[in-house]
Amino acid sequence: MQLGEWVLLQDRRGRNYLFRLKEGGTFDSHRGSVSHQQILQAGWGRAVTTPQGERFTLHRPTLEDYLLHMPREATPTYPKDAATICFLLDLAPGFRVLEAGSGSGGLTLYLARAVGPSGQVWSYEARPKHLERARRNLTAFEDWGNVVWVEADLGTADKPHNSLDGIALDLMEPWGVLEAITPALKPDRFVVSYLPNITQVTTLLEHLQTTGLPYLHERTLEVLHREWDIRPPVAHPKFQQVGHTAFLVQLRKIERFS
Repeated sequence: MQLGEWVLLQDRRGRNYLFRLKEGGTFDSHRGSVSHQQILQAGWGRAVTTPQGERFTLHRPTLEDYLLHMPREATPTYPKDAATICFLLDLAPGFRVLEAGSGSGGLTLYLARAVGPSGQVWSYEARPKHLERARRNLTAFEDWGNVVWVEADLGTADKPHNSLDGIALDLMEPWGVLEAITPALKPDRFVVSYLPNITQVTTLLEHLQTTGLPYLHERTLEVLHREWDIRPPVAHPKFQQVGHTAFLVQLRKIERFS
C-alpha cells in the first residue's frame, strides 16, 4: 500500500468508502476520523479504529467497487452487465474490440481488462464531456495503454476494416449504425447491444429482418442478481436489490445466404 493508491474502507454494516491515499489526508466519518498515515501503516486486509471505537477493514478495491463509486457523466453500465457483455463477446487477451458510446467509462474498463495489454479497445463517443469523463475514470484506476479514444459519431466515423473481434453498442438507436459497422467486424464474431427497454429490442430485430443485414440473433437476456442477507440463523433476500437495468442482445455476423 502506498500514497496515490485507491483504498476501500468497509464498516461493520458493510458500507463501503472509496478514496485515494494522499499525504496528510484523513478519512472522516460520523464516528470519528482516521489518518491516511494510519491506513498506510495498517496495510491491506487489516483494520483501523477511530478514537470513538468505529472499526473499518481495509481493502484493495475491485473493478466492481470502482465502477459503482466513480464520478459519472452518464449512468454507467452496471458491473453485472459489463461482465456479461465481455462473456457474450467471447473476448480474450489480444482481441480487438469496439464500443460506442464511452459513457462514463465503466464498460471501457471491463473491455480493456478482458483484451489485456496486447489487445485494443476503440471507444467512440460523440459528446466531448462524456469522452473526457470516461478517459479520466479509466486513467485514474487502471490504464493498460490499450484504449483508443475517438470523439466522433460511430455511424459516420472511420473504423477499422474487417479486423474487429467484437462490438459493444450502448446507443439509444443501435440499428442506425449496424450497416456502417458490419464491414469492420470479422465473420462469425459478435455484436452485443445494451438496451434499457424491450421496445428498443424489438425495433432492432425488426430492422434486421427488413434490411437483411448478415446477422443471426443468438439471444436476448437480462442479468438479474439476487443478493441475500445472511446472519445465522436468519437468512432472507436483501430488501434493496438492483432489478432490471437493460436487455443485452447478442448478434452473430454470418456470410449472406445465397
